[in-house]
Amino acid sequence: MSSEIQARGPLDGRQIQANGVRLAGLPSAALVNVRGPIADAAIDKALKRVIGCQRPTRPNSIEVGKAGRILWLGPDEWLVELPTDGALDQTALEAALASTQATVCAVGAGLARVSVEGSQARWLLAAGSPLAGDRTAIAAGDCAQTRLAHASVIVVAESADALTVLVRRSMAGYLWQWFEAASARLEPAQPAAS
Repeated sequence: MSSEIQARGPLDGRQIQANGVRLAGLPSAALVNVRGPIADAAIDKALKRVIGCQRPTRPNSIEVGKAGRILWLGPDEWLVELPTDGALDQTALEAALASTQATVCAVGAGLARVSVEGSQARWLLAAGSPLAGDRTAIAAGDCAQTRLAHASVIVVAESADALTVLVRRSMAGYLWQWFEAASARLEPAQPAAS
């Protein structure tokens, strides 16, 4: 028996292919919530040393380092996404931040992740959230906290037509059912006029 445990998400293996959109449930990720005062430079120094980047200070932005990325969630709150290969874990992050004013809490197992890709990806999310259906709502490389259907979510714009949605595990099944119903109502993408 292997000593490694593979984290499973509640939506692992689920897929939807519809008009201009592909959805896939993703495995759980190593996600760590970090809170602390923005003025504490020791937090940024520790994160830079361990992850390779500092906390983003611009609302809804993301900083990417060699060993993970950091999403801005609020003026004193960030979500750190660690590599899935296990090269860096919560213990190492906690040790690096021990002498700072930061608090650290693992949340990866508490969040389900869904990949939403394709030309209609943003329009699908717009059908159930206040985010606009075009690329102006959330730029590639940024993130946003919003409501989707009746669930609180974090949306990460991986690129123009690829999004990752993070939702509490307890709402994952509900949100997946909403995705199924909403994607079935998408109209085929119209070819661009020449």
